[in-house]
Amino acid sequence: MQEAAIAEIGSPRHRSGLRPAYRIDRSFEWNAANGPAIEGPWPAVPATPVKDFLGLKVRSRFGVAASILTGVPWVEAYARLGFDILTYKTVRSVQRRCYEPPNWRFLDPKTVPLLDREDVAQCVLQTVPDNPLDLTAVGSFGMPSLAPEFWAADIGRCKAVLEPGQVLVVSVVATVGADTTEAAVLREFEDLARRVRAVGADAVEANLSCPNVGKREGEVYRNPELAGRIAAAVRAGAGGAPVTVKIGHIAEPALLAALLRALDGKADGVVMVNGASRHIVDPGGADAFGAGREQAGVIGGALHELALANVRTATEIVYRDGLALKIVGCGGASSPARIRAFLDAGAAAVESASGAVWNPLLAIEAKAALPDL
Repeated sequence: MQEAAIAEIGSPRHRSGLRPAYRIDRSFEWNAANGPAIEGPWPAVPATPVKDFLGLKVRSRFGVAASILTGVPWVEAYARLGFDILTYKTVRSVQRRCYEPPNWRFLDPKTVPLLDREDVAQCVLQTVPDNPLDLTAVGSFGMPSLAPEFWAADIGRCKAVLEPGQVLVVSVVATVGADTTEAAVLREFEDLARRVRAVGADAVEANLSCPNVGKREGEVYRNPELAGRIAAAVRAGAGGAPVTVKIGHIAEPALLAALLRALDGKADGVVMVNGASRHIVDPGGADAFGAGREQAGVIGGALHELALANVRTATEIVYRDGLALKIVGCGGASSPARIRAFLDAGAAAVESASGAVWNPLLAIEAKAALPDL
C-alpha cells in the first residue's frame, strides 16, 4: 500500500470548502474516537417545511446512511450541517474491530464502466484523487461495531443533541458464527432492536447487507424468507418504532419482488442499496486489500446508476403489488441532482454516506437547490 499517497487525503480542502470529515489515513477506531475533521465556521442551513418520514416529523427527507456516525461528535456535527435523518453506525451485541487500514480506496475509471458485471474485477488507483467526489470509491471495513457498553450510553447522548425535525435511526446486525442458528439470529436482532429503542432510537434499521463480510451476515437480503423473519423480529423488539431494512444491489427483478413481498407488513421501509460487492485488485492484479479481503464494497460515484435503477424497479414493484413499503434511496447521492433523481424515481427519502464525507455541506446545498426536499 502506498502510505504517502493515502495520507494526502488528510490535508487538502475540497470544493465544499471543508476538509473531508473522515480521515482515511487513520483507522476506523481513530476516527470514532476523534470525531469528524470539521471545525466550522458553521454555515446557515436553509429553512425547510416539516415533512413525514415513516410517521416521524423531519425537516427534510435527506440524511446520512449507516456509515460514519459513531458517536456524539459525528451526529452533532452532521445535525448542525442540516442532515435530518441520522443513522447511527451499525451496532452489534459484541465489539467487532474494523479491518486494518487501508479501508478506503478509489477505483480506476477504466474499469468502472463494467461495474454492473459482478464477474469483473475492479482495479484501484495507486494515488488519492484531488476531489474524491469525482471518482468511485471502494471500502473494506468488515461491519465493525463499538463496544455495547459504549453505544448503549452514547445513543441517548446523540438523541439529546438533535433539534426538532431531526431523527436518530440506529442500525443493528446479529453476529453470526459457523454454528449460529437462525433462531439465535432472530433473537439477537429482536434484542438489539429493543435495546437501541430503549436508549433513544427513533427508528431501527436491520442491516442485512455488507459487501465485505461472510455470506451468512452480508447476503441475508438474498434470502427473502429469512429476511422477512428478521424484519418481524426487529418489529417485535422496536416497540412500535418504524423499522427499516438495508439491502444490497439485486439485479434480478424476480428476487427483488420476492424480497419486498416478504418484508411487506414487517418493515416500514427498505434502504437501498449498500455498496456493491466486487473483487478488488491493484494494477498488478493482486488483491488490493490483501488476503481474505478479496471482496469489497463499491461506494459513491458510479454506484449511483445501479442504485437508481434498483430504486426505480423497487418502487414499481411496490406500486404494482400494493405493498405498504417506502423506499429509501442510497448509493452515490453526492449532489442535489442525484438526490433529486432518487426522489423522482419514487424514493420517499434519500441517504448519503461517502458523499456526506467528502462534502459535509451537501445537505445545505441540497436544501438550497431542492426546497421540497
